[in-house]
Amino acid sequence: MCVHRMLLITVLVVEGIAVAQKPPDGQNVGVRHVAGTQCGIWVRTSNGGHFASPSYPDPYPPNKECIYVLEAAPRQRIELTFDEHFYIEPSFECRFDHLEVRDGPFGFSPLIERFCGVKSPPLIRSTGRFMWVKFSSDEELEGMGFRAKYSFIPDPDFTYLGGILSPIPDCQFELSGADGVVRSSQVEQEEKTKPGQAVDCIWTIRATPRAKVRLRARHAGRP
Repeated sequence: MCVHRMLLITVLVVEGIAVAQKPPDGQNVGVRHVAGTQCGIWVRTSNGGHFASPSYPDPYPPNKECIYVLEAAPRQRIELTFDEHFYIEPSFECRFDHLEVRDGPFGFSPLIERFCGVKSPPLIRSTGRFMWVKFSSDEELEGMGFRAKYSFIPDPDFTYLGGILSPIPDCQFELSGADGVVRSSQVEQEEKTKPGQAVDCIWTIRATPRAKVRLRARHAGRP
């Protein structure tokens, strides 16, 4: 079987801050809190984990915004479920307090659904290895909130006759400073993969607060 080499460059920038992609303890999966938005509790393992709104099951505080970026390993997807005890201030089209779930790592990734009210959301599955979740509350009428559990499952797009393809090796890079260069050649130079092996790489650009990241592509052989 011929395995084609894949190269993915991902840059996460929120409010001028590039978020570090490599978590502690060398893990490459789990819940990521975007800088400045961490709230509530969260627990992660190699197979998934859980997180909750602030103070759950007690009422969540007003004027809160929490963003959770879930990341599975390459060739995996994410399943997200919620506890039966769920209450977010009901409103028409969930315009006030709400929980927003998107299929991808960004706030502009395709919207799966916005949730509020007393009914717990159904099982949610990602189509890739990222899921973006945001909880928002306004200045009044708080509820108990939510508790969510997530798990990692094999991506059916990466199966073959006889089983599931082996996991793609970890391939992550971090950049900081006033400028820098992202090169695909770094993958071979730092021996992130073996010849003929598929690869899924992330370059994380860390910017200073309130700064912006500008990414410009250059053609080979040009300055």
